[in-house]
Parts: sequence; structure tokens; C-alpha cells
Amino acid sequence: MEPLTIGCLGFAAFVALIFLRAPIAYAMAIVGTLGLLTVYDFAAIFKFVPFEMFSQTSSFTLASLPLFLLMGYLAYYADLAGDSYEAAKAWFGRVPGGLAVGTVYACAIFGACSGSSLATCAVFSKMSVPEMIKAGYNRKLSLGVVAAGGGLDVLIPPSIIMVVYGVMTETSIGKLLIAGILPGIVYACIFAVAIAAACWWKPELAPRTGSVDTSWRAKWHALRRLWGVVALFVLVLGAIYAGWATPDEAAAVGVVGAAALLAHRRRFSWAAVKGATVDSAKASAMIFLLLGCAGIFAKFMSVTGVIATLTKWVMDSGFPFWGLMAGLILLYLVLGCFLDAISMMLLTMPLVAPLITAHGQSLVWFGVFISMMVVIGAVTPPLGLNCYVMKAAMGKDVELNEIFAGALPFVVLMLLIAIIIAAFPGLSLWLPNMMMGR
Repeated sequence: MEPLTIGCLGFAAFVALIFLRAPIAYAMAIVGTLGLLTVYDFAAIFKFVPFEMFSQTSSFTLASLPLFLLMGYLAYYADLAGDSYEAAKAWFGRVPGGLAVGTVYACAIFGACSGSSLATCAVFSKMSVPEMIKAGYNRKLSLGVVAAGGGLDVLIPPSIIMVVYGVMTETSIGKLLIAGILPGIVYACIFAVAIAAACWWKPELAPRTGSVDTSWRAKWHALRRLWGVVALFVLVLGAIYAGWATPDEAAAVGVVGAAALLAHRRRFSWAAVKGATVDSAKASAMIFLLLGCAGIFAKFMSVTGVIATLTKWVMDSGFPFWGLMAGLILLYLVLGCFLDAISMMLLTMPLVAPLITAHGQSLVWFGVFISMMVVIGAVTPPLGLNCYVMKAAMGKDVELNEIFAGALPFVVLMLLIAIIIAAFPGLSLWLPNMMMGR
């Protein structure tokens, strides 16, 4: 049997395992290993598979991943999310849909210390959703804001998705992290304007509330409490941007800074340190397992000629670049219904990245675009993990279908943001191109 035929059959088997609800890491490892056995002998595979898993997960660049996760969890225990919400509420509480607008900006602010959209959704589903519902806000609006707003953590650095993408495509992680800043700001602003406009047009969505103190005294007091978030952001991203530190070194400094904030706020305890360490270790282990198994599957796709054949077919077909981008948008919308963000990236990057480079496009810009696309999958049924995390955090107070229904209008906005990122590469590339030591 021809290697290309074996590769296509292997890919079909992988898709079948996914539909049978097999864990994606195991599906990639099983199909990749068995597929390679049809090409090489057992002795070679016995040596290659462990080596490939080791090489995929032992890159020093990946050190930033668990460190950024740990920094985010320490920031959560230091209650930086609470400070972010109080500040956003004081500044935007009186505009139409003020609490919802404040939630969006609070997610953006907290995103400067946390690289996980799931963590953001869990925190703000407990913090802001009950307050919005108590103030008479529409339930679906209240739930949708948090489900979709949590995606800001994927663009605003530090971002775990960006780190994974950078490792897979051998792209500068420092540039990727910096590249997400302006698109993240655009994301937050479009959401805020859309919410305010909808609540102005239909006041019943969000009644004006007088219980929020929006005096200048309250605003400056809330703003002063954000010094910890600003310090962490400047400490980590400023060092990367100025070329003083690599992402790994900056992440380590960020962990020390978050721990110092925890101690400064008298929240430093064994329970907090243990909780942050265990949570970050669990998340890191899952990501590293996915990376290792993806390496085996990608090698199988490569040696059987699937990747090279697909790349050649697309290039020879004469599709315009925008036709390719439209196809990718459709592909990721479909994949987002069945796979989580990291799995989508691990599955598709070996196939898609060569197409982008073949068209002479920047992988830094494409990293921002693809991060935006996988975020959409986090709020679309049936597998939208942000919605499941909110359901788990709120328990019986809310139904899962309510969360998905609330997030649906925001999916349209997220698609618009993805198109803007695709259409204006300079939005993503301006800051990275000005980095020192680049």
C-alpha cells in the first residue's frame, strides 16, 4: 500500500476515534504509532516514539507555559480579578449596560495576569453574573458576556495558546505575546461598544442602576488598587518588549511578582500556594501530554506525504489567499464544535502552517488570527468549554442551554474581530516589529 494512502486512512481513523469520544491525545498517539509501524519496523518505532515525545516536551521554550499558568493562579488567589472588576465597574457602571461593559474590561485587565480563558470564566461567573442578574440584567446577556469575554485571555498576554502555537511553528513566543496586545484591545472595545449600543437600543436588557458608585473618588480609589495588575503586566511584557528578558525568564519573574503580591495582601498561605501549584501542574501535564502525542501524529502525517501533498495541491490549485483564509475560517468554526482550543491547534498546525508560509505570510500575524478562531470554538456548542466551566462554577443556578444561547450573539462579534485581524495584519505586527532586540 502506498504511504500516502496509509496516511489518508490513518487520518480517517483518527477522525473516527474523535467522533467516538476518545481523548484526543490517546487518539493521536494510537493512530500515529500504528501508522508508523506500517512504514518502519518495530525496533525503529520502539526507539522513535519515546524520543519524539521527549523532544516535543523538553524544549526550554516550554518552560514559560507552566510558569505563566502558575502566575495566573497566584494572581487569582491574590484577588486581582476582584480588583479588576471593581475598577471596571466604577469607570463604566453608568453607561448603558455598565455592569456588562465593566465585566468585559475586567476580563481584559485580569487577562494581563492570567493566560487561561477557562480560569477567567470560572472567576467572573461567580463574581459578575450574580451581580448583573440581581441588578435586573437580562440573564442571557449576563451569561454571554462572561462566556465570550473570557476569550480575551487568549489574545491579551500572557497567553497559553500563543505559547503552544509558538512551539509548534517555531515562531518567536516573545513576538507572539506582544502581537496579541492591540487585537486584544480591539476585541474588548468592540464588545463594549456593541453591548452599550444594544442596551441603549433596548433598555430592558440592562436597567440603569444607581447602586454603583461611579464618583471620581471611587474611580481613582479603584484605579489605585490596580497597581498590582499593572506592575505584573509591565514586569513581564515590558521586559520581553524591551529585549531584557526571554519569555521564559519573564514568566519566572512574573511568578515571583505574583507571589510577592500574594504576600503583600496577606493572602500568602499553604492552601493558596498548594492550590495554585496543583492547578497549574494539572493544566501543564494535560498540555504536555497533548504536545507529545501530537508530535507522533504529525510525524506520521509527514512521513506518509499527507502534509506535502496537501500543501502542493493547495498551491497548484491556484486558490487566492483570501479563498484559503475563508476556508480556514469555516474549518475552525466546524472543528470548534468538537475540539478544544489546544487540540484544534495541535491537529491543524502541521497541515496549515506550511500553507501560510508558502503564501509568504507572517506566522506571527497568523498566530493571532488562529488564536482568535480557536476562541470562538470555546463558546460554540456542543463542546464550548467556557460554557461548561461556567455551568460547573454556577451549578444549579443556571442551565447549560442558557449559557450557549447567551454566547451566540457574541460569536458574530468574535467572527467580525477575526476578520479584522485577518484583513489588517499591521494590527498584529506593528508592536512586534518595534520590539528591541528582535
